[in-house]
Amino acid sequence: MYNISQQFEEFARTGACPSTFRLKLFLDSHQPQMGGLPTRGRPPVSPPAGTAGTAGSASTQRSRRQRFRQWRRRVKRRLKGCFGLSGRAPEIHPAVVPIIERKRTAPNSRSYRALVAEAEAGGVPAAVVHQIQLDVARTFPAIPEPSGNWGWSEEAADRESCLARVLMAFECRALDSLGPRPQKSLPMLLKIRRSWCGPGDGDACVRTPLMRHSVGGEARLWAEEVSASNSDPVPTYVQGCSMMAAMCLGFTAGREEEGFWIFTYLMEDVLGPEFFSRRPAMMGYHGDKAALAQLVASTMPELAERLGTAGLAECVSALAARCLLSGFVGFLSGEPLVAFWEELLANHWPDYPRLPLLLWFTGLVQHAERQLQQAPSDELVPIFFRTVQSASRELPRGWRPVLPLSQPRALELRQVSQEAQEKYRQLQEELNFKEMHAKQVSASLDRSAAQLADALKLASSASASASAASAASAAR
Repeated sequence: MYNISQQFEEFARTGACPSTFRLKLFLDSHQPQMGGLPTRGRPPVSPPAGTAGTAGSASTQRSRRQRFRQWRRRVKRRLKGCFGLSGRAPEIHPAVVPIIERKRTAPNSRSYRALVAEAEAGGVPAAVVHQIQLDVARTFPAIPEPSGNWGWSEEAADRESCLARVLMAFECRALDSLGPRPQKSLPMLLKIRRSWCGPGDGDACVRTPLMRHSVGGEARLWAEEVSASNSDPVPTYVQGCSMMAAMCLGFTAGREEEGFWIFTYLMEDVLGPEFFSRRPAMMGYHGDKAALAQLVASTMPELAERLGTAGLAECVSALAARCLLSGFVGFLSGEPLVAFWEELLANHWPDYPRLPLLLWFTGLVQHAERQLQQAPSDELVPIFFRTVQSASRELPRGWRPVLPLSQPRALELRQVSQEAQEKYRQLQEELNFKEMHAKQVSASLDRSAAQLADALKLASSASASASAASAASAAR
């Protein structure tokens, strides 16, 4: 019988394998796990008769296949490590290390594990879960690769599941700020332990896929009810959030929990809760668009004059929807994009943390100003977005926006943004009041029409009865 221990001893005597003892210790430690796997000399185990087509047998087979794939990935990583093929694992960006610890140890902050368990148990509205699952599948191709694969798992499904858990956990954290959650919408699934990434485990990328559950209807109704009655800005998920969260995971070398805390810091402390507010919708974003229009007009007056007030507003709005809501991910070239994120997370402007968004946006337009000036006036607005986008993708390494800005000017831009936010809020409240009034009028008209129809039916019935009585008396 073949003895693997004897073979390793022979390798050790001859010196044929420099990593013999490490590999032997690894295989010995994994021998109990390997014993349960099908081997070449062991006949396959057939299911009992009459149970091959049952749902339980199919579920068991899927579970076994999933465990085998996880085991295979673990063995592959460990073998690479034994032979020195895996290389040094990427480290967390040094600029974000203190941020992670500060957010993780903040008072009254729920643990990431608890948030993930609640999200997978149905604590997030089903529509949001569906949108997240759609977005994460198309996120990673837009992420640059300045450091290999940023430490992410080689399996695309693992990366997407990790990103989806981060987004859903933050959605649960945001929903917590709306008020008490309805406990009846969170069933016994909360007590079921789900696979999650432990703290600081960069290699633990073996995950179970997210549940595609149908739970969440009551959570959705509760969120809509609270949002309708609460005008305080609370962050909500939009499509660009998946790209921002992926960049945060990149800065933490693919570590899931650390990436979540960086994403939380970005959404709550840098962008602020009003940027992706629920009601009024994205109030901070609309305020920053007004500040952007003023900054572009003051920096490039000739271009602003050619565009006109309406044209400038249209161009800024179209470009801001692509750049600001995704943090320039997929828009800037790789090295400048990483530099922008380093500046954004560093928070050099504590009075206006979102100011780097405005500075880099204006710098991109300024970089493409010469091409825009050469365009015909009647075609300037239609080609504005395409010209800036083309110039942004061809930026050389080391490019940075040259836009000196004083502290008073930064405070002035913040004031412009806040005033625009207030006007936007008032406009939304007026629109909501008009919509509510229109619904009430429509409901009142429906009730009046129903009452009139009932009265007509009653009158018709009375007339028919009277006619029948007259006919009966005439017959007598």
